[in-house]
Amino acid sequence: MCTLSFLPVKDGYVAAMNRDELRTRPPALPPIIHTMGELSTVYPREAGGTWIAGNSRGTLLALLNWYSMERGKLGEKSRSRGEIVPHALQASDARAAESALRRLDLAGIYPFRLFGFFPREEEVREWRWNTRQLLTRSHGWSRQHWFSSGRSDERAAAERGAACAQAWQGDPADASAWLRELHASHIPGPGPFSVCVHREDAATVSYTEVQWKRGDLQMRYQAGNPCEGPTPREVWSLPGAAVIQ
Repeated sequence: MCTLSFLPVKDGYVAAMNRDELRTRPPALPPIIHTMGELSTVYPREAGGTWIAGNSRGTLLALLNWYSMERGKLGEKSRSRGEIVPHALQASDARAAESALRRLDLAGIYPFRLFGFFPREEEVREWRWNTRQLLTRSHGWSRQHWFSSGRSDERAAAERGAACAQAWQGDPADASAWLRELHASHIPGPGPFSVCVHREDAATVSYTEVQWKRGDLQMRYQAGNPCEGPTPREVWSLPGAAVIQ
């Protein structure tokens, strides 16, 4: 259950992701910076890996569960989807990421949709794993939103997509502020299919924002429901350590 937004801006992009989970799931840890060869990476963490991560080349990877492919019997889930993102993030461009994913054994991993944003090529690439084969498709370098929901991917796309369209008023003066407001919104009201999710058993548990501009990647992270907490102020920058604005 998640909402992922992407918005190109001058000299880069801004992206945001709400992570929606069961209230009983242990909380994730805030981002830390890692060194992987010549690349630096940054991402929040949980036991199985991560759902969103960026590197010092400006590459951003974000993973959505593909619930509409889980209706049949999938067999035993033996591995976390979260391990995929750190593995593919070692790639420096779209072609290398594609190659890394093709070499990865995905047996035992439940269906997912993985989105890669590659600013040097201005390419958005999506990989879909249905437990049998890995499919690839490309998207334009333009404002886009993607959604998942354990109750219905299709209904989430319809209702949250309409909310995103309603909120859009043309190129915003502050793209980050617009995304924060959108990802904390409840158009037409709080519930399982609002962008900011409210269910008895689940909710939006974190908000992550990534900005790539003029060769610098920054990540902001807010634990908890974005409609209830303050604007995230801590910034993790690549290259470099965490700083406070």
